[in-house]
Amino acid sequence: LPDNGNAQNEGTRIAQLFKGGSFWLIVSFFFGAGLLLALTPCVFPMIPILSGIIVGRGHQITHMHAFILSLAYVLGMAITYAAAGVAAGFSGSLISNALQTPWVLGSFSALFVLLSLSMFGLYELQLPSSWQSKLNDTSSRLHGGHLSGVFAMGALSAVIMGPCVAAPLAGALLYIGQ
Repeated sequence: LPDNGNAQNEGTRIAQLFKGGSFWLIVSFFFGAGLLLALTPCVFPMIPILSGIIVGRGHQITHMHAFILSLAYVLGMAITYAAAGVAAGFSGSLISNALQTPWVLGSFSALFVLLSLSMFGLYELQLPSSWQSKLNDTSSRLHGGHLSGVFAMGALSAVIMGPCVAAPLAGALLYIGQ
């Protein structure tokens, strides 16, 4: 509910809720929000990815090694979100505010329209064959379940899931920034 009659976005409302809350209320909110965000449709595909990473290690994987791989995945995500928070803190305002200008939105819209024309057969969009062969060779040499790969996959997953967690993350960043 707006305090001064002006429409407020979700991030501002979440930050205002945090201002008056106790430490344990804030911790429990973040924990609950994290659990609820894990049930969103774009987070569900990450569950088989993480499972595949762990199972990719082989049949003789121990519970401790599976836990360590899961921890590496989560740390990759956490460090990515922390880097986004630091970038937002240094910028003085939320990065999403800078990306909401008409010029930026129009540019991305035009780019998406141009890329979609490939789906209608106007042109074919492919990586160069030399890049395709290098990627194929690299992927055939990689074995699942290495800590560095799992960490990188966690960081990449955080970028992919970013739009799904944008509003609660923006509220948290506003709270931390204040």
